[in-house]
Amino acid sequence: MDALADVLKTIRLHSSTYFCSDFSPPWGMAVERGDDGLFHVVVDGECWLKVLGTDDSIHLKAGDIVAFPSGGAHSISDVKDGPTQPSAALVDKIMSGQNPFDAALQTAAALDNNSQACTLLCGAFCYDTTVKHPFIRDLPCFIHIKAAEHNDLNWLNALTTTLAIEAKSPSPGSSVIVDRLSEVLFVQLMRSFIENRPGAHDYLAALNDPQIGKSLNVIHDEKSAYWSVERLGEHVGMSRTAFTEKFSNLVGLSPKTYLTNWRMQKAKEQLQGSDLSMIAVAEQAGYSSEAAFSKAFKQFFEMTPGKVRRASN
Repeated sequence: MDALADVLKTIRLHSSTYFCSDFSPPWGMAVERGDDGLFHVVVDGECWLKVLGTDDSIHLKAGDIVAFPSGGAHSISDVKDGPTQPSAALVDKIMSGQNPFDAALQTAAALDNNSQACTLLCGAFCYDTTVKHPFIRDLPCFIHIKAAEHNDLNWLNALTTTLAIEAKSPSPGSSVIVDRLSEVLFVQLMRSFIENRPGAHDYLAALNDPQIGKSLNVIHDEKSAYWSVERLGEHVGMSRTAFTEKFSNLVGLSPKTYLTNWRMQKAKEQLQGSDLSMIAVAEQAGYSSEAAFSKAFKQFFEMTPGKVRRASN
């Protein structure tokens, strides 16, 4: 399993689409900062986005995708710096079929007949933020994929088109299709972001680095405590010193610390979801005794392995 796939599995990525709806001017939503990531796809028409803490508004056109993987606050409206309403209540209304920005529900006096309607696909990315991992730490605040600048991303257009159709006109099984495609959308957005940041130094850049990315993949494919810093360096053709320095600069942790931390995360998963004996879990994490494993585990998670296992039963 590659590193990104293993991390997404461990943080329990779950994505869902809230709605795909037509918005007739005037309209505007103010989205507060939250624990979940959010995304918007402009299926048709155009609108304006403003990220909290910035001065400039961003003009979004049909096919554009914006995402806030770390749940950043923002506003989105039909006109630049237009008035907005809190999104929490609006989302509930839209999902219940009472979209206040639907032309059929707005009064003739409120409608701006000179402005074009916009179709938005909106949803969320959820993950376990209690997992201690640099992927979550380094999630970007904002991703913007402009349709006009990415004519080569035909797969992305096909994905969002299918999502919009399933969300707007649901058929049997649509909810499952929408949730799975939303997860695919998250992965594809992260891929695009990772591949288009030359010179970046963080965990996401590490995933795309030919040497450090390769080392992360073998760490995440480890079935027992086989890898050491020396072996990892040899595997990617680097000396221990050069490998440790480059890994630490990109990942933000030394390779030894990353190895130890990830083994602890996998040990917790095994305690929660398998019948492996405590000593077997300890040995796979690189410990020769239950006592040493229990001490290290408690120091990392602030609870004993036994307590974790009992809580999952």
